[in-house]
Amino acid sequence: MCAVASKVNGAPPSHAFSTKREGAVGARVVSGPLVFSEETAQQRMSKKNRHKSSPPSAPPPAPPLDEALPWLSEADATDDNAFEASPTVIVQQRAIQVGAAVPPAPPVAHADLSSAPVQLSEASAHEARDATPPLASATESQASEPDATPSLPPSPPRTCRVLAVGGSKGGVGKSVFAANTAIYLASIGRRVLIVDADRGGANLHTLVAGPARGQVGRFPTAVPGLELLVTGVDGAPGAPRVAPRLTKLLADLRKEALDYVVIDLGSLTSRTHIDAFLTADATAFITIPEPTALEGTYRFLARAFLRIVLRDLPRGDARTTLISCARKLGGAPAPLDLWRALDDDAHPVADLVREKMETFHPALVLNQTRLRADLELGDALKTVVRRRFGLTLEYLGHIEHDDTVWSAVRARKLLLIESPGTKAAKNVEKIARRILAIESGKLKPARRIVPAESHHDLLEVERGATGEEIRRAHKRVREIFSADALVCYSLFTEPELAHVRTRIQEAFDVLLDPLRRRPYELSVFPDSLDHEVPRSTRELDDEPLPPAPEITPDSDFTGALLRAVRQSRGIRIEEISQKTKIGSGYLLAIENDDYAALPAAVYVRGFVSQLAKLLKLDATQVSRTYVRRYRRYLDERQGKAS
Repeated sequence: MCAVASKVNGAPPSHAFSTKREGAVGARVVSGPLVFSEETAQQRMSKKNRHKSSPPSAPPPAPPLDEALPWLSEADATDDNAFEASPTVIVQQRAIQVGAAVPPAPPVAHADLSSAPVQLSEASAHEARDATPPLASATESQASEPDATPSLPPSPPRTCRVLAVGGSKGGVGKSVFAANTAIYLASIGRRVLIVDADRGGANLHTLVAGPARGQVGRFPTAVPGLELLVTGVDGAPGAPRVAPRLTKLLADLRKEALDYVVIDLGSLTSRTHIDAFLTADATAFITIPEPTALEGTYRFLARAFLRIVLRDLPRGDARTTLISCARKLGGAPAPLDLWRALDDDAHPVADLVREKMETFHPALVLNQTRLRADLELGDALKTVVRRRFGLTLEYLGHIEHDDTVWSAVRARKLLLIESPGTKAAKNVEKIARRILAIESGKLKPARRIVPAESHHDLLEVERGATGEEIRRAHKRVREIFSADALVCYSLFTEPELAHVRTRIQEAFDVLLDPLRRRPYELSVFPDSLDHEVPRSTRELDDEPLPPAPEITPDSDFTGALLRAVRQSRGIRIEEISQKTKIGSGYLLAIENDDYAALPAAVYVRGFVSQLAKLLKLDATQVSRTYVRRYRRYLDERQGKAS
């Protein structure tokens, strides 16, 4: 099977909407740009006659996974009918009769989009270019060399990256997000192909003003650098459909002269679509703050994790044991439950399951947020998934509920073109930039380095956390694991939730009591004293620490107030100087309000900001109030001099 958009007899692929195929019996006219195989018509006829003369072979045996896990085999029964294994081109099956013709597709509505070009802020464009620098073509690479000649070896092939978009159910905004993300990538100079592979409701042709429903193939759009590929997996019930498997299709598209392929997979309920999602270079799972959507999210995480483990297990005893254990736990259990069951039996496959738990980081987008609680739901999802599944979510961000999105969809226009300045459009741009940064390796998610299942892990605090940080963390996790919490729906039973709350209270009591915290941390972190540099003196001083001063949002930070905060934390000037690289003389001058001994205001602002961050204070408020008094001193001194 040749790649999509391969050349025919040396000619470049055409985007004409009707093409005549010669060499077979009669002529066939199919809709959409055609892709041909390298084999001739005579070779195809020879293969056809050979298959007719040979006796039919027995079908291959089904893999043991289909027999063991019904939720996979049932989904595949429908999915295998939708995707044929033969390497055929993407055509409309209903027009495959000899001499049959398909009316040409209506022209793309260029006027609707060309009058409203994509408008991105200058900062957004610069951030996107910094995240992934554009790939140079072979011509540009040769032109940069002064002695370039045609005999030189060609430049490395272009690397095409695949971004897969899916969701837990319909109506969460998967297609809208995929279309607008593709628009954003095209607007920053990338060559993008957006693929509609939603088997339950393909509608990208409506969002990007593409061909009418029923047309399949590859079509241009009015946006420069963006093309649409309709796979034809969403046809009328019972109608024959022809399309290659998604994994084969993605493999072919990776050979294209493209920068990105954005594929809309729809609801990830079948094995084929889950596998395609997991093989992508970057992913975005779309959900909304509703119980049904979150339940579907948790179900997808369990099934996707099981697929990841099974892919690395060949047929044998280990695979059989894993499938048997998964079946006993319900078919697609929580990864943490699966690992514990295998680890209790001391089975070697438990190590593989644990390894996959540490490396599987699904990316999540929270769409249609309305309330303030919805904005905090993303971080809450990370907490409950870590506690229940043992997985670490990569939260990409949220998209606020905006009526302009509904208006744009109703008008069959794209949000980034119709209303680029709205909150939802800016949210999409921000998420797209984050995906680019993560995919390019320039943004790596922060990992908390504390032992799993420890008190610090339960409260999500570092081992050097202060009492105030522990109190805030305790309040947060208590709200997350409350009985009526949205994120806990369908994830915990009542006894399990009560057990988690009991452990949270125990962790809070231990970490807040210095007499109990010290022996506990020594047992969990044997080398804790070697790493807790800012807090080491607290355990070495015999005298009690002074009480912490009262700090409000309107506090005016003076040198005396900063000294009181430092002393209440048990931190010495020398330790701050060692950690921040600020001279001890400058630190003492800041605490004594000795403005004459301080450098220029720009340096003082940086010193005070670093000091505030180390003391766990609001760096913006501290630097603003302190530098304001320092500038007043400079103005008074300048007035006296004049």
